[in-house]
Amino acid sequence: MLNHMDENELNQNQLNITLKHEEQEAEGISIPVTGIFRCLKRFAIGWIVVAILTALLVAAGTATFSQQLSSAPVSLIEFNYSGAEKGLTPDGKKLDVNSIKNPTVVEMALTKMGYPLEYVESVRSAITIDGIVPEAAVDEISVYKASYEKSGGLPAAQAMLEVEYFPTQYRVTFNFANTPFGDDEAAKVINTVLECYRIYFFETYGSNNAIGNASLALDYNDYDYLVAVDTYSETLRTLQNKLTSMSHADKSQFRSTQTGFSFDDLKDSVETALAYDADTLTAYILSNSVVRDKEGMISYYEYRIEELERTKTSAVSQLNTIEESIEKYEKNAVVMFGGSEEDAASYTKASSKYDQLFIQKNEAQEQVSRYSQMIAECEAHLESVKKLGSRTTDADKVAYVEERLVQLGEKVDQLVEDVNATVMEYNESVEFANAYTVLVPASVLSTSYVSMLLQNIMKPLLLVEAIVLLGYIGISVVKAFVIAYGQKKEETEASAKA
Repeated sequence: MLNHMDENELNQNQLNITLKHEEQEAEGISIPVTGIFRCLKRFAIGWIVVAILTALLVAAGTATFSQQLSSAPVSLIEFNYSGAEKGLTPDGKKLDVNSIKNPTVVEMALTKMGYPLEYVESVRSAITIDGIVPEAAVDEISVYKASYEKSGGLPAAQAMLEVEYFPTQYRVTFNFANTPFGDDEAAKVINTVLECYRIYFFETYGSNNAIGNASLALDYNDYDYLVAVDTYSETLRTLQNKLTSMSHADKSQFRSTQTGFSFDDLKDSVETALAYDADTLTAYILSNSVVRDKEGMISYYEYRIEELERTKTSAVSQLNTIEESIEKYEKNAVVMFGGSEEDAASYTKASSKYDQLFIQKNEAQEQVSRYSQMIAECEAHLESVKKLGSRTTDADKVAYVEERLVQLGEKVDQLVEDVNATVMEYNESVEFANAYTVLVPASVLSTSYVSMLLQNIMKPLLLVEAIVLLGYIGISVVKAFVIAYGQKKEETEASAKA
């Protein structure tokens, strides 16, 4: 009986201990939600004050230390000359639009504005140039896209990806944030760069087709008279070919204000000098045997003929290559012709390339014809020199030839000067007047200052305000736990005393 009572009492004690232990665990994981909300409400005013002060400080700091408070100035430029739509320069090479920001142009602009040249690299790196897709290419892509959406065929998709185009308009952006310039200076800098590029463009392409003065600084101890006349004749033929290309219907009406000549006037003068002065003097030299070294002249013309034959062979090979390419494109055009819009676009594309090849063919044929003419003239001179008698000793004839050579040289010099001056004036005032144009100058919009400032502020402001908010919540939670812990401790002590 006694043992049975002791066992029951022991079980009750163990049960009480277990129940108290569970009560302590339950009390240990309780979260004072009500207390947290009270603390959030208690510290709300302080949080709002701190948030406002932080926003003001961030805004002031951003406005003080931010270099760029406006949008990057953007300009629109256009190239408009024969070959620009094919991605070529006026001299037929590949157009590199990044030449707009080459060091020469940027240095020219900075010097003009009075800035140190140490800014060159920062300005160059801040300029970005993006091409605008031409409308013709957009239309062609639209044709293929419509065909692809209709049929879902892979050939249409492939053709759409292979559309070839070259922009003639470009968007030039000056991201000046990392440059030494502020908002007001940025637009002036990029506009000056674009203006200086106009000068660079004309100096590079507007004068590259000027004809050099190939007249001899004659020394009759080094050159034979016939060689001198041949050299003058070659210069006159070069002028003649240049003027022939310039005297088309659209250019024939041009008259230089500097020289007073049109291209037709100059062409007539060159042809007269070639037929009367040069050819007449050549005939006089041959008919009167006014030569210094007959054997030397024979060797000269034999070597000259060999050189021209080699050059002609190369020109003929190039002509044959172009003709083969034309034949291939003609076959492709027949195969690609059809009734659908896609086939029509392909046929148009092939026709454009065919036209380009046909122009190249005409130029190659002209080269071959020119070399053939030069070879024929050298062969005629060679035969004439071989038939010459002994060297003339007539001083009057020698003096006459030398006098006529001086006159021919002066005339060639003057013609070269007049042709170059007229061509340069035409290029500057007509041919390249609109070859490079700034369609829309860069500018800084005053309305963009506020938006740009807000854009610069937003990221740091959101970051700082998030930190302030987390601090506010963290402090409220900690304070609520501290208060709850204090209250619980007081209740425990009070119950213990009771």
